[in-house]
Amino acid sequence: MSNFLDSLQVELIFSLIIMVVMAIFFIYAGKKFATADPTARPKGVVLVVETGVKMIYDYLKSIMPKKFEKSYYPYFAMLFAYLIIANLSGLLGFEAPTSNYSITLALTTITFCLIQFNAIKKQGLLSYIWGAVWPPTNLLSILSPLISLSMRLFGNILSGSILMYLVYQLTGYISAWLSGLIIPTTINFLGPVIAPWLHCYFDVFAGCIQTLVFVTLSSILIMMENPD
Repeated sequence: MSNFLDSLQVELIFSLIIMVVMAIFFIYAGKKFATADPTARPKGVVLVVETGVKMIYDYLKSIMPKKFEKSYYPYFAMLFAYLIIANLSGLLGFEAPTSNYSITLALTTITFCLIQFNAIKKQGLLSYIWGAVWPPTNLLSILSPLISLSMRLFGNILSGSILMYLVYQLTGYISAWLSGLIIPTTINFLGPVIAPWLHCYFDVFAGCIQTLVFVTLSSILIMMENPD
């Protein structure tokens, strides 16, 4: 049991926590929607959820035609919600789940399977298999979205986490050096002054941009393989 706990990656635990919190929130929001008056002006949780869903759906409509609405909009809406929370969870002291490659690879695998499913529908099974194996270089083009999407999200979030760790280490070192000259203390007093501005970029801006990029590229790749 102890060996299992030692090998368990902390990002997976945080990912599970995020999913449980999201599930509880959406169950609660669903009950609020069920009892809400459709003729009344929305407020509270209903207003927040309606606004978020409308923003995501309006964005997806600008990329994917309406025929994709029933099959793919809900998937991408939930993917967007999970990624934005996971990418910003570092602000709460979590290890961002998307800084773990196994999680970004798992998310990308879902998109990858949808791409191949639509490619088979469009080309037919035999044509798809032949096109995948001949010429052999075609196999690389098929696998490239799986590698590029997962590595892009993982690399950007992980690099931001590493840079912020180095910032805190540096500010801690400088704080200790300055405290030796002025007031003896081990408190990192420079970190809270400098780090928030960098968090705005590495956590908030980069997290939102990477969420948008992942969802956008995933939707475009699926749409390209979907039959008319």
